[in-house]
Amino acid sequence: MRILGITFRYGKDVYGGAEAHMRELAEGLKRLGAEVDICTTKTQTINHLIKSGELWDNTQEDEEINGIKVYRFPVKNPSKYISLIFEKIIQQELDKEEIAAQSKVEKTAEEYLEAGTGVLLTGWNQLERYGSFSMKWTKKDPAVLIKDENIKKVNLTISNKKKIEGEIIFRSPDQELHYSLPTTKDWQQISFSLPEISEKLFIYIKLNRTWKPLKDFRTLGIGVSQISYVAGGIEKSVDLENDYKKVLIKNGLFVEHYMNNANKRADSCGKFFDYMRGPRSPEMLRWLENNVNKYDIVIAQMLPFNTLQLSLIAKKYNIPLILLPLMHIDDEFYHWKHYYETIKKGDLVLANSSYSKTAFYDRIGAKSVFIGPGVSQETFSQPNIDPEAFRSRYNLENKRIILTVSRKNPSKRYDILIKAMERINQHFNDAHLVMIGPDDDKLPVNSRYVSYLGKVSQEDLVNAYEACEVFAMMSESESFGMVFCEAWMRKKPVIGNLYCGAVSSLIDDGKDGFLCGNEAEVAVKVEKLLNDRKLAGEFGENGLRKVMENHTWDIVTKKVMNLCKESLKAEK
Repeated sequence: MRILGITFRYGKDVYGGAEAHMRELAEGLKRLGAEVDICTTKTQTINHLIKSGELWDNTQEDEEINGIKVYRFPVKNPSKYISLIFEKIIQQELDKEEIAAQSKVEKTAEEYLEAGTGVLLTGWNQLERYGSFSMKWTKKDPAVLIKDENIKKVNLTISNKKKIEGEIIFRSPDQELHYSLPTTKDWQQISFSLPEISEKLFIYIKLNRTWKPLKDFRTLGIGVSQISYVAGGIEKSVDLENDYKKVLIKNGLFVEHYMNNANKRADSCGKFFDYMRGPRSPEMLRWLENNVNKYDIVIAQMLPFNTLQLSLIAKKYNIPLILLPLMHIDDEFYHWKHYYETIKKGDLVLANSSYSKTAFYDRIGAKSVFIGPGVSQETFSQPNIDPEAFRSRYNLENKRIILTVSRKNPSKRYDILIKAMERINQHFNDAHLVMIGPDDDKLPVNSRYVSYLGKVSQEDLVNAYEACEVFAMMSESESFGMVFCEAWMRKKPVIGNLYCGAVSSLIDDGKDGFLCGNEAEVAVKVEKLLNDRKLAGEFGENGLRKVMENHTWDIVTKKVMNLCKESLKAEK
């Protein structure tokens, strides 16, 4: 059986979960008797250009890795100037989608938002972090919903240096109050005393104009760094991270919302997005045209890159096509109409979680099966694992280690773990968070309870898993959550994000780990595991059993090989 893998980058020194997935799969299939080749780019490092755009370094050449031939092709990089134009067009389209959905968003938030909290509705740009300071730029008409009792005061900390005129409207079921928007020289808190309001309070900021910064694709209004209110004599904050998309995700309503937007979006926006994402490689396309018919099966990954679409050439020659999208279905960035159409054209989709299969792939009519990735038994079961060497190397002697492994990126929500450590150290002054992973956001980590180590060697990583007492990762969006399986291989209890669908379908809450929604819950569960070593041990044993029964690479590759054989039989 000849199998061709098509992927965006591949190599011994190419790091990333998706890259490791294809590499382990290819080598595992070869061990099972298949002849496996890889079609990929010449890229080792992908550098960020703009929100949707990437730059490909084109530094690698063809080679053979562990008996697998790797054919590499150059990528045409996007123009920064053209990308900025395309990004602005896409953002304008996304803003229009949000405005069109405003009424529905308000009704949904009104129905599903928990009492005693607030949420940002439509009209906000993404959160920006500058060290310990965070803020959001508004668009033209931002809105907030607060559901609480006896609301008497609202505080906003704003920056309106552009002297934009407008008004702030407070609307409750029985009254509506209007105030002029003040200008500010710098960040300034403005307060509004209100007649007592109960149940719900909508806050609308209506701006007369917006502005566009140079070399930025967004439309900006005023800056907001803090929203709080007084209810029942208690001041409460509205988390700037908590927007309506979180409400949709928490209540399983996001797929319909994202799909509705994607299906109405102009096709041209999808083309602009593909131009920026890449890889665009005419040489790769020509090679596939001339060589794909030499193979029995094509396995292709992944979104949000163009390689999945390139793989559709297999259908031209009636070659079974197995797709590995690795799609983060709860992230709107992955939702495009042409992506849906590509996925449906595959003969089979390998869903990375049971959650993504039922919540998305089944819903769009794609033929899918849940298998997921695997863990290397050899790596995580080697006899020379040395946790004390790790502690000594990084000055962590006498620390009770909570470990997290991920890119240091805001989407991974490492900030939740840092905040939780402040609470935990009120009871455990030796508890310490160790962060391992590439530094995406370049922001400093300023906490005496945290050590950020950056990227470490494979040896140090395995030793770190063994040295920790609890593993925690609060990412909002994952295709699977392999790091939890790695922690289970060393019999560690884990903590994940309750509102990340893939993670919540992987962790059995209260059996092999805990699912938490915020830093307070994380702190409580970490303390519970630090206090109860027996429970922590039981969780670790249960997790190990789950991995050994379902998620080793030997198991995964055997399942994929069987699917390849079944696909060949079906084609005949």
